Amino acid sequence: MRKINLLRIAPLVLACFALLAPQARAAQANEPIVYTVKFPEPAKQYALVEAVVPTGKQAAVEMMMPIWTPGYYKVENYAANIQELKARTPDGKALKVDQPKKNRWTIQTDGGKAVVLTYKVSAKRSFVTSNYVGDDMAVLNGGPSFITLVEKAKRPHDIHLELSPKWKESMTGLDPAPDGKPHHYRASDFDTLVDSPIMAGNLAITDFTVEGSKHYVVAGGNTAQWDGKRAAADFEKLVKENHRMWGGLPFKRYVYLFSLKGGGGGLEHSNSALMMSDAASTRGPGPNLRFLRFVSHEYFHAFNVKRLRPVELGPFDYEKEPRTTGLWVSEGLTNYYGDLVVSRAGFGTFADCLSAMSGHINSLQNSPGRLVQTLDKSSYDVWQGGGSGVGKSDKTISYYTKGPVVGWLLDAKIQKATNGKKSLDDVMKIAMQRYGGEKGFTADQFRETAEEVAGGMDMKASFKKWLATTDELDYTEPLDWFGLRFAPGEGAKKTWRLEVRPDATEAQRNHLQAWLRRDVK
Repeated sequence: MRKINLLRIAPLVLACFALLAPQARAAQANEPIVYTVKFPEPAKQYALVEAVVPTGKQAAVEMMMPIWTPGYYKVENYAANIQELKARTPDGKALKVDQPKKNRWTIQTDGGKAVVLTYKVSAKRSFVTSNYVGDDMAVLNGGPSFITLVEKAKRPHDIHLELSPKWKESMTGLDPAPDGKPHHYRASDFDTLVDSPIMAGNLAITDFTVEGSKHYVVAGGNTAQWDGKRAAADFEKLVKENHRMWGGLPFKRYVYLFSLKGGGGGLEHSNSALMMSDAASTRGPGPNLRFLRFVSHEYFHAFNVKRLRPVELGPFDYEKEPRTTGLWVSEGLTNYYGDLVVSRAGFGTFADCLSAMSGHINSLQNSPGRLVQTLDKSSYDVWQGGGSGVGKSDKTISYYTKGPVVGWLLDAKIQKATNGKKSLDDVMKIAMQRYGGEKGFTADQFRETAEEVAGGMDMKASFKKWLATTDELDYTEPLDWFGLRFAPGEGAKKTWRLEVRPDATEAQRNHLQAWLRRDVK
């Protein structure tokens, strides 16, 4: 059994966070595709895109648009929002364009070194995988905005925004373009472009820095009631807790992008997140725990799924949906830690901390689908449901619901096996060290890492029960380890609300305090 030196984990984790420099250098060797995006009539809700596309002097080039966006597990018809697509030579000669598939276009180049592709993007939907343009702001996502070459080579993609005269700012996780001009950005490759939403308008921007990593809090839309300073102060506490847990941060710059158009939903990216919210999220006498858990979830994804991921989730084929049984880790454990980080950062009361897990258990135990669909199948079959794992059904269970509960069971099992010396935190860090970046982990590798951290315990039976059966979960182990119980109900009614047992021992209270990182009350 391989020994684990925890003193060495932090620098190794930071090393695996590094961007893939050789691939980035290879991308720079190819001439970039340069997109110019204009917003001539924001009120009519569209953007005009002009793309100068290198051809390599091929007789024809094939171009495509994705059918899905990583992190949102649903096939979407982005090409339906493309209008008036045309191609020409740089000197203005019209070129023939065929559309063999609804998301592909073949352009005859006439032997030129480049072709100029122009098209109009309808942008009427404010959502994490859609485009929105209005008088107040614009949000562009990479997948539904930018048509690219069908090729395996890594190639830079430059974005030049020409803002509406009414707008002042643009923000994105992309790097500045080499020309250094305002609102000009560069993606080292198409993956980076798809992974980097762009917001423009009259934006409310605040920032803070943690251990040399600058974080921007950006809001667009209905910003009059938005309290950016309060949001930044709260988010800083969450970032510090992530830094403590992981032993470092994987970026020098991170951007929280809030579209204040109402609604809900968020989507993680490597060094940014796009979230739908409203200004009221930052108002009120106390912390908005629901909002903070939402933000915490998306930020934790910068570690878990954007860097530590199931092996099936990369490299991406944007024309074919990937299937994995590992979303209970990528989403379920992110839900688990999204809540836990909020508690450990000092937000809410002790009862609030327990209520988050109580809510997951209650949702699970009141879902008929838990007796029909396994957690593995919930992940693997997510593409069939159409809601990216969100939504209720009598025949399915969500990994967002059962995943964090299984995470809690696994955490307690590891803590008990090691007498509190190790936890699920150690599993996540060691898995990051071994499988972060390009590698990815298999289901067996993640289980084996947990077994190793637990001192060599065989967990095959536990993982099989949790993930591959519809058996009811047994809560005995975490209840005993943490000194908890489910609060008594009225009459014969069962409740799933966690509370500290009146007879909890000092050791159990210490376990609970160590888990939540706060005094037990």
